[in-house]
Amino acid sequence: MQTRPAFPCLPRRWCAALLAAAATSLALDAAAQTVRCHIGWAGAVRTFTITPAPADETPPPLLEGASLAVEVINRLPPAPGAGVTVRTLGHWQGQAYLLHEAHYLPTQPAVGPHGFTGLQTVREPTRGHLLSYWCEHAAAAPR
Repeated sequence: MQTRPAFPCLPRRWCAALLAAAATSLALDAAAQTVRCHIGWAGAVRTFTITPAPADETPPPLLEGASLAVEVINRLPPAPGAGVTVRTLGHWQGQAYLLHEAHYLPTQPAVGPHGFTGLQTVREPTRGHLLSYWCEHAAAAPR
């Protein structure tokens, strides 16, 4: 004789509640790790908001010019390379080369007025152009 549970739909409710809690947690993690980067280039400062990207996706560069490109990749843990990676690439004779790469942990606190990265400056060596950037957690930014 097979016994039936007293509340046959109770486990389904638990599963639905657990799935809803997991989805909410992922959404909160993504919101918590959304970053805002301020990039100074060619006499102007541009601000970009970067949400976490899946591990198998490489977002397009934020800025791309004739001599420089800036990439910011934001990944949630436990994805490989979790955290924020900022890359600056130079372009010379049709070839891209790495000028600067920095990795920041998602929980890294702000270190002053220039967010968790501090103010960074990269000089493109063949033309002498300067690029500066700093990134902060988006929730901490003034509106």
